[in-house]
Amino acid sequence: MAATEAQTVELHDGTKLDVQYLGATGDDTAEFEVEPQAADDARRWRLEINRTGGYEVVESWDDGVEANLDAPDWVHELVDRAI
Repeated sequence: MAATEAQTVELHDGTKLDVQYLGATGDDTAEFEVEPQAADDARRWRLEINRTGGYEVVESWDDGVEANLDAPDWVHELVDRAI
């Protein structure tokens, strides 16, 4: 399946994210690009999520510059929705 346009996902705490499916990376894994919609949050993550609920931060950026960001607090809720 090819990449899709970003979709808005609203988490239980009201956080809104732009989430884009980038494609399958294996039999049971797929990559997603995730960016908060908040104007004061310029972070972005590329996550690899597997069907069992595991995930890995593949790449991350802060204000458009590659950075070594930890996974955000809300990542578990997003992963639960993705699988």
